[in-house]
Parts: sequence; structure tokens; C-alpha cells
Amino acid sequence: MSTCLRPTTAADLAFVTALERDPANNRFIGQWSDEEHLEAIAGRARREHWIIERDGRPAGYLIAYDGRDRAAGIYVKRLLVADKERGTGKAALAAFLDAACARPGADHVWLQVFDWNARAQAVYVALGMRRYDPSPEEAARLDRTMDAGREGVSRMRIDASAWKARSPAR
Repeated sequence: MSTCLRPTTAADLAFVTALERDPANNRFIGQWSDEEHLEAIAGRARREHWIIERDGRPAGYLIAYDGRDRAAGIYVKRLLVADKERGTGKAALAAFLDAACARPGADHVWLQVFDWNARAQAVYVALGMRRYDPSPEEAARLDRTMDAGREGVSRMRIDASAWKARSPAR
């Protein structure tokens, strides 16, 4: 099975919003308006919007924020796949990490995950991510520039150097 990322286009919006708004996904992921998705698709506010393709067909999406200019690394805002537990999300995140960690000045990639979401945490740990508890000052900066942390959510991250040092066979 081949998994890759491609930039999301406005033509993908119906797929993205249907997946996001599926009742089976509500507790795992926030809900954005069409306008918010279109802003990210357009790259506004240093956002990136990617379609995850599996065997040439849309299988999910990933949204990231580029915070390198604010010493906030690259933040994976959202990762959602249609068919869970088939390795699609893990393969997509690995592909994103390959690209993100190769960017000049990218020293780490991070995300937030619900504490109760053991399945997602296991995927992130398998890719080398670890729980990340920033200092209060750094947490305040991340909260201002990316997404605010909140009760019941943990940050996880991987340093670009650690990702690059991993074996190509994941």
C-alpha cells in the first residue's frame, strides 16, 4: 500500500469536511468551518493543508502550522484518516516528518493529543515522538503562537535530528 501527501485544493473541501464532520470522528478532532479550511488550503497564517492519499485515493488529511519564525517548530494541528488502524496515519505522518524535518531551520515537529487517545499516542511513540512538557514561559509562547494547551491534552514532539537519525525502514 502506497501512502503519500499532496497539497489540498478547494476541490478536496467536500472530502475533508465530510471526514471531519463524520460523527465517528467528532470526539477525536476539532471542527472547522469551510472558510477556515480554505484559509489553510491557501496557506494563510503559515498554515499547510495536505491530502493523505493511499493507493492514489484520498484517505485523510493533515494540517500543519509553520512556526519556525517564532521558534515554535512545525506544529501538526490535525491528522485524520478515514480507515483507522491500517497504518495510513502512521505512514502519512512519517512522510510529513521526512519533508518537515528537511526544511531549513526546522529543529522539531510537535503536536497535541488527548490523554485518553492511547491509539494515537502509540502511533506517535512508534515514530519516535515523546511527551513534551515545556517550561511555563515556553508553554505560554506556544499557546500564543500556535494552539493553546488545555486540560487533558499533552504535547508530543520529535527533534529533527532524531527523526533524521532514524532508520529509513520504519
